[in-house]
Amino acid sequence: MDFKDFDICVQEYVEHLQKDYDSKGTNQFIEFTYEYGRKYVHVIMKHIGEFSIGQRSSHSWIMMDDDKKFKRGDILKSATWRGPARNFSRGNIICGGFNHIKWAGV
Repeated sequence: MDFKDFDICVQEYVEHLQKDYDSKGTNQFIEFTYEYGRKYVHVIMKHIGEFSIGQRSSHSWIMMDDDKKFKRGDILKSATWRGPARNFSRGNIICGGFNHIKWAGV
């Protein structure tokens, strides 16, 4: 799989999170975005709207390459703003194994 296909998988995952959030009908507005880093794609929840002050929260992390423990595309829960919890994978964006993941967490 080349990088372009990987990017499409990342977009599908982020769209899944956005659709799940939008289906809840809350009165807050959150937009899901992502940023590429060296080892991970960082998925971010950005609070938007009239009364928002631009808050951002870390939602999850996606492996960009294989390492000793995880495969490319594995979804990791966020431990902090700066990194993932590396205990186990919550799914994989390449395999489409993310339908059980909701906007409220991984």
